[in-house]
Amino acid sequence: MAVTVFAARVRWNVRALGFNPLVRASDRLEALAVLGVLVVALFTVPVAARAEAQVYEAGVRTADEQAHSRHSIEAVAVDGSATLPADFEGSYYVRAQWREGTRLRTEQVVDPATIRAGDPLTIWLDDTGTVVAAPLTPQDAKLSALGAAGTVWVAIVACTALLAFLIRKRLDRTREHGWDRELRLLAHNDDGWANRHT
Repeated sequence: MAVTVFAARVRWNVRALGFNPLVRASDRLEALAVLGVLVVALFTVPVAARAEAQVYEAGVRTADEQAHSRHSIEAVAVDGSATLPADFEGSYYVRAQWREGTRLRTEQVVDPATIRAGDPLTIWLDDTGTVVAAPLTPQDAKLSALGAAGTVWVAIVACTALLAFLIRKRLDRTREHGWDRELRLLAHNDDGWANRHT
């Protein structure tokens, strides 16, 4: 049913852009607004591709910097993980212990899965010895770039579609007022059958 309605609407817009002299100017304007959405959707693809390239380049640079400033070490879980973190992103807090030179260091870290006490785990430290997340990878940069491209494309097309929708609503009101005016003229016209005096 929805496909049939959509197909009928497409046919109506195509006919409204034709040369039929009976087509109203408001119908042509509405069809042009719909056509504008389609044109913007096509021309936004290179813009989204450019955004993807820029985000990917920035992500690769960040991944390269992190790869040089972060290093992994092997630690042992002191306690098993049992509680989710406050941000609910699917990682678990666990106390880990590792040797740093001659000193034994224990800190609470985030592990992406449940772990038992005594299990080995890999943690990442930056150049200052602070526990940090694992460095970004080129695959992470690619996913971020694809997300950015999709967001740019959807945002621009959605704004254009909203503008076309507002134009249609305004044209609908104009057409309704026109019909009301014509009906009033018809109802109050002495030449109409309803008001003919005999």
